Amino acid sequence: MSATETNTQPHTLLTLSLPPRQADVVTDWLLQQGLPGFSSWTGWGHSNRLDQLSISEQIQGKQNRTFISLHLSEPQYQAVLENLRQRFSSFDIHYWVQALLASGRLTQR
Repeated sequence: MSATETNTQPHTLLTLSLPPRQADVVTDWLLQQGLPGFSSWTGWGHSNRLDQLSISEQIQGKQNRTFISLHLSEPQYQAVLENLRQRFSSFDIHYWVQALLASGRLTQR
């Protein structure tokens, strides 16, 4: 690893997928948690859960979603997930966790 790489301990990428109408509340909450930061973007979710899709979404075969990714240590991601479960149990949040092999900046600051 070069001097600019920061992944010296196991880290994960926690990604949340949720409806855009719920995204502002979740991102505001995440900003209040003292986390190092996160990225968010909009995209399409594709699912066979037709009972959770509007008629228009069923016809299109996709659902508009907001995705939020957080680069966290394993204990951090577990704590964030537990707090999300407690705070947003009624929200439609799907998540996944991926191991990060490396991360860092391409240039030094």
